[in-house]
Amino acid sequence: MTFACRLFLLLALLAPLRAFSRETQVSRIWIAGQEAGTATETNSSDAAGLLMESREADHLERMGVVIKIELRERALKRPDGSMQFSWSLAMSQEPQEGEASWSPGEPGRLKLTFKDGPPRTLDIPAGALIWPGDLEDRLKAAARSARPLRLTYFRFPDQQWAELDIQPMGPAPLPGFPDTVLFRGRSSEGSMVEDVDLWISPAQGEVKHKGAMAGIPELTQRVELPPPAELEAKAGLFERTIKALPPHPFLLWLPSVPVRWTGRTVPDLGEDPQQRRLGPGRFLLTRALPPSPAEAAELPVTGRPSPQDAPFLAATPLVQFNDPVFAGLERRLQAPPGATRWRLAQLVTSFVYNWIQDKNYSVGFASAQEVARNPVGACAQHGVLAVALLRRLGVPARGVTGWVALGETMAVHFWVEAEMGGRWIPLDPTFDQAPASAYRLKLITTDLADLGGVTAATPGTDYLEGVWTPEGPWPADLRTQGDTLTAPGGLTLRVPGARWQLAGGLLTLIWGESHRVEAVPPPAPAQRSGARRLQGAAKGRQGWWQPRPARLWIDLGSGQWLQVDALTQSEAFILLDALEAEVQAQPAKAA
Repeated sequence: MTFACRLFLLLALLAPLRAFSRETQVSRIWIAGQEAGTATETNSSDAAGLLMESREADHLERMGVVIKIELRERALKRPDGSMQFSWSLAMSQEPQEGEASWSPGEPGRLKLTFKDGPPRTLDIPAGALIWPGDLEDRLKAAARSARPLRLTYFRFPDQQWAELDIQPMGPAPLPGFPDTVLFRGRSSEGSMVEDVDLWISPAQGEVKHKGAMAGIPELTQRVELPPPAELEAKAGLFERTIKALPPHPFLLWLPSVPVRWTGRTVPDLGEDPQQRRLGPGRFLLTRALPPSPAEAAELPVTGRPSPQDAPFLAATPLVQFNDPVFAGLERRLQAPPGATRWRLAQLVTSFVYNWIQDKNYSVGFASAQEVARNPVGACAQHGVLAVALLRRLGVPARGVTGWVALGETMAVHFWVEAEMGGRWIPLDPTFDQAPASAYRLKLITTDLADLGGVTAATPGTDYLEGVWTPEGPWPADLRTQGDTLTAPGGLTLRVPGARWQLAGGLLTLIWGESHRVEAVPPPAPAQRSGARRLQGAAKGRQGWWQPRPARLWIDLGSGQWLQVDALTQSEAFILLDALEAEVQAQPAKAA
């Protein structure tokens, strides 16, 4: 089985630094060679004050589905100097909305309110900009004097302070804009860092923006400029971030795997117990140990949390678990009284996996409360809903963005970590794994306080350049002898009268015909549509058989599933009893 879970939010937030003008201006946007949308900016003034409005509409195709994003921002400066801001970011059915205000009476404070979630008050760093007109003036002044520019400004949609550090490279006239100056440098926002080239006119402000974030090229330019000749349309941006891996039939069950980066630039990744550095661009990835008896007995947090736990138990606009919809989900979850953190983590992981039956790529990003009402989406939607439920139940939880391998591919993914016994244990509700599989590389963690923390575009991370490929025996550590197959970690599979065959990393069971065999996540609801639930007559082992494509999923227990292809229904019944399986010890799944 293969999967493709894109970090679409990275592209959603890949909006360049834009300056407002005194007239309406329109820009066109290209991402990875594809024209992706437009941005419109308008100024007006009346007795109420100076009004600046902008709208950006983007669209990209992901796995055959068109994702639409619309961002609207409004900034009003009143005659008394006070300022009011509002924004709406739609990446799903329900837009994420908020407002902010600034008063000359409290010059160092910015007050934010949200459609969902409690208000926030932020301290404004010394010299930081919040009024977009000030940002425009600074850009024009830098172009006029051809001097370096370094500034901090606030991005309202993702509630983060951003920094721009650019150096003048000299005059670089563009058609219709003969006075533009080329600046080169970096724009950074939280963990996201973008290398940028900016063409700025002393009279018109920013005219063209060319950048690259996490290896993904992006271009925005005024509509008056001719289309870029250097960017040819390239289909399948998201598909290009899916990396091919050599196959391993039991990849999901591997206790550990050493990996190396194949790209030229080595990503700067952190370490934790599941991700230990072996050298430049090399890591040993290990499946998290299940909780010890003491860890497994730890109870949820009640009352006021500690300062360490508070950020990971907070109800934020992205995970507003106080929304009434979560009361219904909690009843459906049916957590037993006195359930421990680990028991709750297992329950939530399986519950979210089954709750989101429509697993597709149509959602750019949705809050947990929207997913609770409309259970549709991919990894990000599974992750935010799991974090919200865990926090509601008193289990500190956070999100993780990184790479995950499944089947014969690796792709960008979003999963969850829950804290118990002072240790963060990875969970993957997208695939119903608790603990999560070993073959994953963490890029960042997030407390989901704001949208900016969801993306992963750290320095050295290039989604298009390379892949984390396995080192060492792969899968030479498997042994086949007649009707028996053995693998490290205590795995033994036997089918009397059959024969196992391993070639090129693909495992085949020769049992009358040839049947491919591999470890897979539990069959998703969509996969089970039209399938028949089977149970062996002698052993009582259960599974699902799908007439098309004649596939059997065998439940080996403890959350482990085996997929066998090209079986008739009668053969599937027989195999459920014929298969003798001893699998490596796994933590028991919650019922």
